[in-house]
Amino acid sequence: MLGIVLSLLILWAIPVHGMQLFGVSIFGNSSAVPEGALAYTVAIEIDDQNDTGLRARIAGASLLVTHVRQGAADAGALAARAHADLEQLTVALYAEARYGAKIEISIDGTPLGVFRADLFEAPAAEPVAVRIRVEPGPMFRFGKVEFLQTTPTDVAPLTDPQLFKLVTGEPARSDLIVAAIDRLVEDWRQAGFPYAQIVKKDILADHARSIVDVSVLVEPGAPATYGWINVVGASDLSTGTIADQSALRPGQRFDPKDLRTTRERLRKLESIESVRIIEGAAVDAAGGIPITLEVTERKPRFFGATAAVSTLDGAEIGAHWGHRNLLGEGERLRVDGSVSRLGAESLDQLQFNAGAVFSKPGILDIDTDLFLEFRFEREVPDAYDSYSGRVKAGLQRRFDEHLTGSIALDGRQTYVEDAFGEHNFTLLSLPVEIDYDTRDNKLDPASGLHMMLRGSPTVDLAAGSAFVQSRAQLASYLALTDERRVILAGRVAVGSIAGASLVDIPATLRFFGGGGGSARGYEYRSLGPEFDGEVTGGLGLAEASAELRLRLSETIGLVPFVDVAAVSSHSYFDFSDAIYVGAGLGLRYFSALGPIRLDAAVPLTERDGRSGFGLYIGLGQAF
Repeated sequence: MLGIVLSLLILWAIPVHGMQLFGVSIFGNSSAVPEGALAYTVAIEIDDQNDTGLRARIAGASLLVTHVRQGAADAGALAARAHADLEQLTVALYAEARYGAKIEISIDGTPLGVFRADLFEAPAAEPVAVRIRVEPGPMFRFGKVEFLQTTPTDVAPLTDPQLFKLVTGEPARSDLIVAAIDRLVEDWRQAGFPYAQIVKKDILADHARSIVDVSVLVEPGAPATYGWINVVGASDLSTGTIADQSALRPGQRFDPKDLRTTRERLRKLESIESVRIIEGAAVDAAGGIPITLEVTERKPRFFGATAAVSTLDGAEIGAHWGHRNLLGEGERLRVDGSVSRLGAESLDQLQFNAGAVFSKPGILDIDTDLFLEFRFEREVPDAYDSYSGRVKAGLQRRFDEHLTGSIALDGRQTYVEDAFGEHNFTLLSLPVEIDYDTRDNKLDPASGLHMMLRGSPTVDLAAGSAFVQSRAQLASYLALTDERRVILAGRVAVGSIAGASLVDIPATLRFFGGGGGSARGYEYRSLGPEFDGEVTGGLGLAEASAELRLRLSETIGLVPFVDVAAVSSHSYFDFSDAIYVGAGLGLRYFSALGPIRLDAAVPLTERDGRSGFGLYIGLGQAF
């Protein structure tokens, strides 16, 4: 297996002209243009001894360069592409503060200005030679920069040009000027002037001195607060709930950030599919700007099913049903159930999990939700047999778009039969969780990170013992190419249980390793300290995973991976504990629902009498 992984990595690293499988390009790109297309080459010449990245900038902006592998339909299409390049390259050079540049394009030695496509005959064997010659000229720098307003106001944003990166003497890049003008209007709006607009902008390039002077005049308009908040488009969801869940309050000073927050907040209500915010055209008599929230509701009921397969742990199927607006104020109810270890030798080895979760948004304020959970489950890994029933009630709060937290009261009755015998536990815990998530895509992340911190002080009311379970996990993603076709993904997790001995902790809460979410290649929850030859689980956990996600085409990907897991009988991990390593290769099919995952893994740490191969099928990346 490792040989296969290394071979694939070597193939990926070696530059190749092209490799195809069943007619699909797997590695590289063919240098031949499509049949019937006019082939051509592009040469870029820059008349500048100090080429400070201009060549790359020009190549990136040129349509001729971008589409060279596609060729052109004919000589007329090639000439049209060259004419478009004159404008494209001018814009690119302006962005490099080159306002006096000269651009010449020739096709087969003929200047573009006199080129006749109808008279052109392409060479019989060679591609058409296209030349782009650029004289960039001097770099222009900022001279006088000023931001003015038509009328004085009691409140105004800071308009120092240096804050907008328009600094006298620095290169006068056009993209900086455009960004500064856009930001200037937005800053006025954030200062409470919703109708601010640019009424005059003078951008003068002095070619004699290579200087650009910038003068921008703003008409602030009337300041405003929020006036009437109107809700339209809602039929089942209460309009009062929508208004309350928004970040807008009549009389509050206008700020476009509130509009963005409102859009994000309302779209998190599962009963709302889309939100459109319409600002009033004028300030009313009271100085307020009316706001209309136009919403589109989703269908209130939903259902779905899931399935996963592992050669080590059997198959799992699940189903769920839910309501997105149960009582008319955005309340959500979800009922779910699953059966796993399908394919086991007998029915009494099946695992099941059934429960219901109810949530009500905005219970204390617009960022805090109430949730209630009822659940019954049976677990039958090789290490133990358990039945559990639980009731959980808590609050979840959104601190910002990336950070959420929750606190709850959790009551649980658990029966466990394991290496230590049969035990009943009556547990009361106070779980606290913090979740920070900046991933760009939950099912197939290419950037960002996901961090989870959880602590749960717990009391066993039957035995009188107490302990604290904690866990921290961090996953990070890094795109190694601009096209995001090679992603390096990593995950680390640590856990600890302190305050009680191993036998006083129910096996359902102890730490184990192994399985599709831990160390692939090993059975689910099969790794950990042992007692009389049976795995008991432990009080300390350390895990890590690394994946190199290679996207070979729009639909196919390969993922070599390595997983590591260690479980300790102490509440901390030390290097005297056994370390289990699994490695393998995954295949990804990128569907409309997300990547369908097929992972094949082998354990690299040998164990007597254990299977030496695991196959996992599921939806979404492993982490």
